[in-house]
Amino acid sequence: MKQLGDKLVISPVCGGNACYESEFQTQEGIVKTWLCMTSGYTSNTTMTLDSESLKQTLELTAELIKDLRQDHEPPGGGEKLAWFPTAITMPNHGMIFPEPIKGTKDWQWTVVKAVPIPEEEQEKYPDPTNPGTFYKNRMDMKNLKRYGKLEFMDAAEELGMFDPNLVENAN
Repeated sequence: MKQLGDKLVISPVCGGNACYESEFQTQEGIVKTWLCMTSGYTSNTTMTLDSESLKQTLELTAELIKDLRQDHEPPGGGEKLAWFPTAITMPNHGMIFPEPIKGTKDWQWTVVKAVPIPEEEQEKYPDPTNPGTFYKNRMDMKNLKRYGKLEFMDAAEELGMFDPNLVENAN
């Protein structure tokens, strides 16, 4: 997969001007992806309403995320696509995910940070993808932070997603 370009476009979800668009060349052709940095919704050109990609996503996705689905034309126009709130996991830093607000039908963004697991406790946290190895960090669910539906960028900043040290080949 080769990245062809990226830019900011107007989000079809919230109308904001901070929707990050990337274009990639894949074996199947060009794919565009979008991540709205205001709403946290994401989609790509494979998520047409009658696609196998959407069908697979719906089979594997949590009910809350399925319930929050929105259908919009992509920036620049075209066939409607399914848009979902994203969930981001950075094992050494933490996670951002949508969370229902108790007692309501509303939701918010939640950020949890990764904390080191003391070496003597790591055996309690086996890595199922690498038998015989153990996680070195766990998610600190006791000290989470919450952000409004249109504060995804603040949540991403809290997680450290804009830290230049995380950027590949950063100087």
